Amino acid sequence: MLDSIGAFEAGFGDDVRYDEQAWEQVDRGELPGDELAAAFFHLARVEERGGRGDEHGRFRSVWSELDPLDPPLERLRRRLGIEPPSWNGARFAIALTHDVDSVRRWTRSGVLGAGARLKRDVLAGRPRDAAREAAGLALAPVHRARGTDPNWRFEQIVAETRAGGASGSTFFVFGDPHAGSAPEVYERLRPRLVETLLDAGAEVGLHGSYSAADDAARLRGELGELERLGAVVSGQRYHYLRLDPHRNLEPLEGLGLRYDSTLGFPDALGFRAGIARPFQPWDLDREQPFGLVEVPLAAMDVTLAGRRYLGISARAAWPRLERLLDWSAANGAGYAILWHPDRFDAPTAAGWDRLYLRLLEGVRERGGLCMSARDLAERAATRLHP
Repeated sequence: MLDSIGAFEAGFGDDVRYDEQAWEQVDRGELPGDELAAAFFHLARVEERGGRGDEHGRFRSVWSELDPLDPPLERLRRRLGIEPPSWNGARFAIALTHDVDSVRRWTRSGVLGAGARLKRDVLAGRPRDAAREAAGLALAPVHRARGTDPNWRFEQIVAETRAGGASGSTFFVFGDPHAGSAPEVYERLRPRLVETLLDAGAEVGLHGSYSAADDAARLRGELGELERLGAVVSGQRYHYLRLDPHRNLEPLEGLGLRYDSTLGFPDALGFRAGIARPFQPWDLDREQPFGLVEVPLAAMDVTLAGRRYLGISARAAWPRLERLLDWSAANGAGYAILWHPDRFDAPTAAGWDRLYLRLLEGVRERGGLCMSARDLAERAATRLHP
C-alpha cells in the first residue's frame, strides 16, 4: 500500500505506526481511526465486501464512508512528506477515454427512442431538452442523405483531442455487439470502427458487456472478437461500471490484460479507492495485489449530466471539473475521464462537446498531460515496480 503512494522507504514503527487493534477492525469490516489502517480499508474496498449494489450491482458513493474528493492515501502521502509524482515533467496526467456504446444514432430504434424522449420532455415541461431532441430529429434526414451520423465522429474526436495537446486517447469497444443499441448495426460496422480507430492512432480497449461482468468465459470470448479484428488489447472497462473489486477483477488478470479502468462511482466525481493515481488493487482473499493496474475513473459525462445522477448542465459542470483539475495539479494525480462519443454532436450536445475541449485546455493550462489509458497504466507500472 505504501508503495502505491511512492513511500518505498517508509516502514512500520518508524515512519508510520502499527496499531494492531485498528487492523483487527479492518478484518471485521469496520473503518478504523488509525490513518494507515483506514487508508488500506479504502484502497482494498473493504466496505464493498458483501455485495451491496444498486439495480446494476454497483456500489454507490452515498453508501461509502469515503469522501471521494479528499482521498485518504493522498493525505497520508502528504503527511509522510512524499512529493507528488512528476509525469515526464508534467504536474499531473489524464487518460482520455470514450465508451463506444452506439455507432449509429439514426437507426430505426434510435429514431423511435428520440421521438419518445421528445414526448417525455414536452410533457415534463422541459422545453430546452425538447428543442434539442426536435433539432436532432429534423437533421436525421440530412444525415441519411449525406451518409453521415452524429455518433460516427471518431476521427473528429481523435483529431480534436490531438489538437488539444493530447498524445493519445482510448476507445472501449464492445466485443459483443448485442451489448449496445441496434446490435445488427454495431456488428456490421465494428470491423470498420476498429480499423478507423487504429488508423487514427487511437487505442482500442475492450468494453466488457453487461453480462460479461458476471461471466468470465463470455468476457474471454468478447476479447477474442476484438483481437480477431486486429486490435492489440491492453485493458478494459465494464459496461455500466459494473465492477466488483472482490469478484470480477480476477478474470481480467487471467486474460492477461494489463489494466482496468472501471473503478469509479457512477453518481459522484472523485476516487472510489481513496487514491488519485493508478495502483494495483488488493486481493483480500489471496492477501496480495492483483497483477494488473487500475486506472481510476474520476469523472464521467453521464455522472454530471444524467438526471439519475447529478443532472447538471455543462455550464454548471465546469466549476466542479475545474476544482478537480486544480486539486490534481497540486497533488500529481493520474486518472481517467470518460466522455461518450454521442456527446460530440454540436446541435444536440447541449454544450458537452465544448466542455470536453475546455477540459483539455484546462489540463494544459495547469501543466498536465493527456494520453491514452494504456500509456498512463504503463507509466504507472514503472513507478509501482521501481
